[in-house]
Amino acid sequence: MSYAPCFQTLHDETRPVGHLGQGTHYSVLRVPTWHDELMSQLQYGRFLDFAIIWDEDHDDRVVDAILIMYLSGVLGPVRFIGERKGVLSVLLAPTTVQAWDDDTFHRYREDVADVCASLDDPWTAEVNSMDSSQHSIIDAPAENVATYLKNIDMLWQLGIRSTLPA
Repeated sequence: MSYAPCFQTLHDETRPVGHLGQGTHYSVLRVPTWHDELMSQLQYGRFLDFAIIWDEDHDDRVVDAILIMYLSGVLGPVRFIGERKGVLSVLLAPTTVQAWDDDTFHRYREDVADVCASLDDPWTAEVNSMDSSQHSIIDAPAENVATYLKNIDMLWQLGIRSTLPA
């Protein structure tokens, strides 16, 4: 399935798989980017691979938020994104969260909150590191969620890449 003209779908689960959370499944998308994971402008375009974590309703309005984030230049640090119960969860690369000072992280959270407020049906925003247990992207025990996300990251090597895999 194509979610937006500028996104290439690499993997797409359209309905629940397994027994994690309430109908959890995921898609992996690729998009050209001109910002690295620290939000610094790149001299040459690269590719960003990230995953959307879906719940049972597969609410593709999350793509609207992703598209606004992309056009605003704030998608670079995102590894996972998903909506559950009116909250957009944005999980960043751990190296980004570690490298940013508190003010930079706070400004980024505000940028994401502004995106969520601009939607036709506004959501609240939650921004964390993908290795944090303080997010609610999936309604399941934190250790199971961490394993699920690490497996997706390992399988797809999410993040910014200068070349495409062979």
